[in-house]
Amino acid sequence: MVFAVVTGGGTSGHVIPAIAVLEALEDAGYSTSNLRYVGAERGIETRLMKDVPVEAVFLPISGFQRSLQPRRLWQNVLLPFRLLRSTQKAKGLIAKWAPQVVVSLGGYASEPMARAARAAHVPLVCVSYDRIPGLATKRQQRYAAACAVAFADSHLNNATHTGAPIRRSIRSLNRASQRARALERYSLTPQTQVITVVGGSLGSAVLNEAVQGILQKVHDVGLSEIAVVHLCGERFMSTPEPTVPKSVTYLRIGYTDHMDDVYSMTDVLVCRAGASTVAEIAALGLCSIVVPWKDAAENHQELNARWLSDADAAVMMHEDDCSDGTVADVVCDLLVDTHRRQKIASAAYKMGELHRSSALVDLIVSVANRTVQEHR
Repeated sequence: MVFAVVTGGGTSGHVIPAIAVLEALEDAGYSTSNLRYVGAERGIETRLMKDVPVEAVFLPISGFQRSLQPRRLWQNVLLPFRLLRSTQKAKGLIAKWAPQVVVSLGGYASEPMARAARAAHVPLVCVSYDRIPGLATKRQQRYAAACAVAFADSHLNNATHTGAPIRRSIRSLNRASQRARALERYSLTPQTQVITVVGGSLGSAVLNEAVQGILQKVHDVGLSEIAVVHLCGERFMSTPEPTVPKSVTYLRIGYTDHMDDVYSMTDVLVCRAGASTVAEIAALGLCSIVVPWKDAAENHQELNARWLSDADAAVMMHEDDCSDGTVADVVCDLLVDTHRRQKIASAAYKMGELHRSSALVDLIVSVANRTVQEHR
């Protein structure tokens, strides 16, 4: 028997929170030998889980393709068969592992294990960290024993406000004590003010285009000892670099596993409003400019961003502001206005209290123990 099976994936937006749940359970005293992870063969989890000391199984499930390309349409034809095969395999895993609880982080990769848990009467905990739950979570919450939600206004069944799952490296980070070491790692002086632009794990063309304006504005304003750390996304590393004024230090990175270092040295963060990013901003108390992806399903990124901006815990801007120089103006305003920057960061930190707590693990353990007691 294992304690918990954590499932969900297909994209990093589901896998990173899943890893965060596994880490939180380990930190709470559950051995990694009593934890399992189940994802998809075609998902990014096959790479992201390599360094996680938890047994992982990848199922042949695939996601629905919205493209009209023949190859994509053929994937949709195969989808019911892959779901059936994956669910059958998931049922075998449930029988083999006999878990006390299954924890679903959503995404297409979570469906087989959620279905298998329901069939075997193993309690399911759905973890919803977006302002608007995804399709898989909406389906699964109908029979879940509990739903752990990041936002208090959730309408999911049996919802408990637990905050969002956050990776250990971020959750345990002390930015003040790590700042000097992080600056040194990137060959920056202790006096350097750092602007970080990050568009998520895949990068954002919109935010990447805004970097040139930020670099030029910093130079025009005459700010000194400024560095722009640009996490552009691996797929954009082959694109031309912006023109960099001599007065500004520019560092372009495709992807990093050391966001703790990046966050430690960041004075102003320019980013998207994905659920994990918003939760990390709050947990750490970062001064941020959030630019929601306008094509996100059900406009959920703007809703995520407003959770912060409505509390003056971030500056929310729109994609058009990236191309007309408005974002660059606000970045420079924040750099010179230390009081405002600190006020925004403090408000964000206050919003992140629940994210830093053990509420999510407490709920999972409570559901698991409740089931054990019922079977005695």
